Amino acid sequence: MGPPTRLTRSPRRRTWISLGVLCAAVAVAALSLSSAAKTPYAPEQPIDFSHRVHVGDDQLDCAVCHSAARRSAFAGIAPLERCIGCHKYVATGHPEVLKLRRLWDARKTISWVKVYELPAFVRFNHEAHSLAQIPCDTCHGDVGSMHRVRRVVDLTMGWCVQCHRDRGAPDDCVICHH
Repeated sequence: MGPPTRLTRSPRRRTWISLGVLCAAVAVAALSLSSAAKTPYAPEQPIDFSHRVHVGDDQLDCAVCHSAARRSAFAGIAPLERCIGCHKYVATGHPEVLKLRRLWDARKTISWVKVYELPAFVRFNHEAHSLAQIPCDTCHGDVGSMHRVRRVVDLTMGWCVQCHRDRGAPDDCVICHH
């Protein structure tokens, strides 16, 4: 080991250098976390279903596939037989439609990955929002422009409460927590 230098001789200088390195590491970690938070959650799905094609191009209403939203707490997802009902005749050679056909022939279901999921202590009712004529894109964004659905709104309590207040809807705790 060589002779001590001015940097290693001063404890105060070593402390400042260590503190600077620590601050730089924290800054790098914070930047990487903040950029990860800016990337919306958009899970890969078992069928590469394009909302841009079905909603945007074909102008299908959300209720065609999520018909339970009008009459239930949950929006639901179309059963495979509804998909096959159209794709028996439409785009039959498309690779994703062929995947649908294989699932149908094997009498299996599509294991979709949820994009939005609220905590168990929150009760959200799609029917109530549908009856209040709240457009789907209020919470889900412009799904018709998305190839793969991504989470564009963080459905935090503060966001929901502000939405209720903006619309003059009740914001009492028991509305969502009961």
